[in-house]
Order: sequence, then structure tokens, then C-alpha cells
Amino acid sequence: MKEEVVYLGVDVAKAYLDAAMGNEKRRLANDGTGHRQLINWIKQMEAQVQVICEPSGGYERMLIQGLVGAQVKVSLVQANRVRQFARAAGILAKTDSIDAEVLCAFGQAMRPQTLTASKLQQEQLRELESQRRHLSRLLVMEQNRGARVGDSSVRRLNRRLIKQIQKQIERIDLLINEHIAGSQELSAKAHKLTAISGVGPRTAALLLAQMPELGQLNRREVAALVGVAPFKSRQREMARQASYLWRSSLCPPRPLHGRFSSCSTQPNLARFLPAIARRRQTSQTCPNRHDAKTPDRP
Repeated sequence: MKEEVVYLGVDVAKAYLDAAMGNEKRRLANDGTGHRQLINWIKQMEAQVQVICEPSGGYERMLIQGLVGAQVKVSLVQANRVRQFARAAGILAKTDSIDAEVLCAFGQAMRPQTLTASKLQQEQLRELESQRRHLSRLLVMEQNRGARVGDSSVRRLNRRLIKQIQKQIERIDLLINEHIAGSQELSAKAHKLTAISGVGPRTAALLLAQMPELGQLNRREVAALVGVAPFKSRQREMARQASYLWRSSLCPPRPLHGRFSSCSTQPNLARFLPAIARRRQTSQTCPNRHDAKTPDRP
């Protein structure tokens, strides 16, 4: 017989955790002590408990790590889905305690999937990678600032700070490599990525941190996810044409010697010369016309 699952909604704030399960509500501190109290409360229940929470700007990460470490099922759901669920249920008010109740009802109705160990490892890698990129930006800022400093004492402080940032970057790189090596799934993906010419450990770590879907999607789906897929947008095409018409009618024509000189080395450009000549003649005869004929396009 399948064991019954009880859902516990937890609304995460910076300082507090609002938990709701049925008619019982509790407010705990969002720190190590509050996390242990929440885990002890869950362990006292006879039924299997699944915690439902939503992203809260990173304040939920320590809680999720503690729950997964205590072998408590936890689900991280999108805040927009929970908000739409509340509106569908006619709940328009929004407080911390109400949000906890909504999360509990959302879990009972939708039964979301729980976070796996691989998902938690992925989030830890993303956090390390985010810290690494932050340190890299900070290093560039300090190096640029140090080039403009005139006082010798300030320059010494700047060089000392740069050395500290570089040491932290090296330490982060070691942590990233150890984290990838400690995960069988991540290490297998990293091995495949580094086998590609031009992809090193740094690039592989960045891809693994920012694109956990690698290995699950085909090349077209990956291109769409990254944002480089050539999707045709009718509105974008119309806006581009309108912008071209506006610029071509107002901007003065440029000399054609540069275009003609390229034809000797680029024969494919020769077929554009008649259209360019017509455009120049039209702009010279009626430079202020907005309905001038645009040059032919291949």
C-alpha cells in the first residue's frame, strides 16, 4: 500500500520561516537553529512529509541543503505557478502565513516533483560559478582603478587587494574542480565537453553551471534555450523594415567608391550595384521623400 504523503508549505523570508500544514502554523528563524527545529518537527510526524517552498532570492538555499541532508523530501516550485494557483482559488491576499498555506494547498493539488541529489549538486556548482564570475568582475574593476591611482600608499593597498582577489579566484577554481570530480554525472558531462576542441575546464564548468539541460536536449532545443535559434518574428521583421525605410530616407547617401572598389575582390557584390545606383539617384532627386523605393534585396 502506498504511503500517504503530507505536504508542508514553507514561506521563506530573510529572517523567518513561516510553515503551515493543515490547521497548524509555526514561525521559525531562518538560521541553523530554526532549520533544526523544522527538521525535528517533521521527524516527529508519523506520515511521510514533503516540504513545498519557492525561490526567495537565495534565502532558501541553506534550508534546502539542510532538508536534503536530513533526508526530507523537498520541492522547489516556481513562484508564478503558486501565485496563479492562489488566484484560481480566489485567494488575493498575500502575507507570509497565507503564502505558507497556499504552498501547502499547492502541494496537495499539484504534487510537484522533489529535488534530487543531482539537482542539489547542480545548484551548488552554479553558486560557486556565480561567485567566481563576481570575483572576476571585481578583479577587472580594481585593476582598472589601480591604473589611475596616483598616491603610492593607495597603490600598495590596491595591489594587495588584487592579490587577495586572485587567491580567492584560484581557491574557487579548486572548489569547482573538486565539486565536478565528486559528482559522477557532472564529471561525465565535463569529460564530454572537454573532448571538444577549444573547450577547456573553465568553459566546461561554466556550461555545466548555467545549462543543466545539457545531455537531455538536442542541438535545436539547446540553441533555442540559449537564445541563438533563428526564429522568425513577423513583428520584428516589420519593425526592422520600418527602421530601414526611416534611416534610408533621412540619412544622406554615402560615396559609392568604397562599394565599387570591393567588387574587384568580391564578385558577389557586383549584383548589388544597380540597386545601389538607383538608390543614390532617388535620394539625390528627392532626398526628403519617405516613400523612396528601397534597394532590392536578395
